[in-house]
Amino acid sequence: MKPRPLCLLCTFRTAYDLARRSTNDEELQTRVTIETIKWLSTVNELEAVTPAVLHTQVCRMAKRITGNQDPFLKLKRFSNHQALKMLPLLEREIESSHEAKEAFQLAVKMAICGNAIDFEVENYDFSLERFGDQFVSCLDKNLAIDDTGPLMQHLERSGKVLYLLDNAGEIVFDRLLIELTKKIYGCEIWAAVKDGPVMNDALMDDAEQVGLTSVVPVITTGNDHIGVDLRNSSDVFLGHLKGSDLILAKGQGSYETLTELETELRISVCYLLRAKCPVVAESLGVPLNSSVVRFVVPRPI
Repeated sequence: MKPRPLCLLCTFRTAYDLARRSTNDEELQTRVTIETIKWLSTVNELEAVTPAVLHTQVCRMAKRITGNQDPFLKLKRFSNHQALKMLPLLEREIESSHEAKEAFQLAVKMAICGNAIDFEVENYDFSLERFGDQFVSCLDKNLAIDDTGPLMQHLERSGKVLYLLDNAGEIVFDRLLIELTKKIYGCEIWAAVKDGPVMNDALMDDAEQVGLTSVVPVITTGNDHIGVDLRNSSDVFLGHLKGSDLILAKGQGSYETLTELETELRISVCYLLRAKCPVVAESLGVPLNSSVVRFVVPRPI
């Protein structure tokens, strides 16, 4: 996905917020914001990058200048804790479904509604304290793009699936979907987290905290880049990525980056996300804060 001018404003605001989360030292906060302005001024061709590249860069600058490698650490732990409290009820909801198709569709919606857990999106108002009510409201709404049918058809003939995880907390609901997918379709599933802190994206510690590592093998991307960055990923991650029959891509960062790589990868991709950003929503052609299941198959050469 190509960025728009609004992405520059969002990147600058994110840099300032990251600086404030990282340190109380106003001199360091100022350095982060000034360095961000300087770096953004060097981005002469906006279409040469993705929004994920912009935000990844300011995260790295904030870490380097402030020395705080993971300003979202406590918030990620709290997100996991809050989501885990919801897990027993959600498991009972899925178990009460009358058929496998219904259960799978519900688990998909739960995973997407979990994508609401995000703290650095322009003009997006989120609170963990209100998340329970927001989650229920999200489940009650229809999907703006619903390619669940094609997804289920593809899973029936998929031997291996790579599930790209997004945020901490959210991965509790991903765990539900992964468990059910294994049960219904019997395919081999691997999950991937980031190798280093970036925003509130899930790391291996988060996967362990929510019990995901006991459900499926979990690997890291080999980098701290939002979404997917092929150039700096580990050989292990690239092997699983290119050796899968299907990529389940969670979150806006995955959408922002993989849409630029679909032709190169030539692998079927299913995007599962909430369109919380106006640029992402416009790209998808859906109203802001819509829930989306978008299935993409490789185009013939």
